[in-house]
Order: sequence, then structure tokens, then C-alpha cells
Amino acid sequence: MRGLIVVLAAGVLAAGGCAGAGSESRDSEPGAPGAGAPGGEPQAGLVELRVAVAESLAEDFAPVEQGFEMRHPSIEVLVAAGDGEPADVVVTDDPVPAATGTVEKIGPLRVVVVPGAGAEAAAFAEFLRDGDGRRILLDSGLLRP
Repeated sequence: MRGLIVVLAAGVLAAGGCAGAGSESRDSEPGAPGAGAPGGEPQAGLVELRVAVAESLAEDFAPVEQGFEMRHPSIEVLVAAGDGEPADVVVTDDPVPAATGTVEKIGPLRVVVVPGAGAEAAAFAEFLRDGDGRRILLDSGLLRP
């Protein structure tokens, strides 16, 4: 009888997803197994930040995305290469009209925080301007020292 109770308890815990503190922190790490829901949707509790990146920059932009997500584990960066996608931040190496939002020049890059974007967009621009993000841009060759 006791063995049956142990087996039933184990089955209930397995079926219920038994998520303890250890698995929660592992799942919140970018790139960790189970870090996002199936279908590319962010995990519950994550804030989406949509970043449109010029096609000329897209190939070298993955380390920037990963670095930001490591610094801000509650933010899921969704990068779209090219135009046409709605975005909170636009990163390009082309001139942009000032009417599109707050434009910040970082070396040859122009970072546009779209009006109405949340604090996450401002944090992303700051990440590119200072510290680790700038270092990643330099290492990738997107910025020259």
C-alpha cells in the first residue's frame, strides 16, 4: 500500500509539472532548455521587446540580443530583420527621419526608441550605448573604437 502511494504521488507531481525554485530560475535563463513556450512565444511573466534591425546588421546582432537578455532576464527580445514589423526599438545604419521617435546615434548606428515604447526600450538603448552592449557591438565589428 505504501509503495502505491509513493507511485501515485510521483505520478501526480510529474503530471502537474512540479516546478520548484530550481527549475524556475533555470527556465528564466535565455537559451536554457524550456526558456520559452512552444511556438517561439515568451514564457509567462516575460515582457516582450520588439527590435527591428536593418538587414545589414542582422547577421551580427544575435550576441547583442543574448547579452541584453542575460542582463535583463525578465525581458524577451524579439528581433525582426528588415522593415514592416511593428517594433519598440529600431536599430539601423541608415539615416532616419527624426519624426519616427527618439533617435540616438551610437557610432555609425542609429537607435530609434519608438514613441509609446516602454521602459524596456529605453533600457535596450542604454545597453547599446554603455557597458556590455557597447563592448558586444565593438567585438562584433558593428562599432569601431
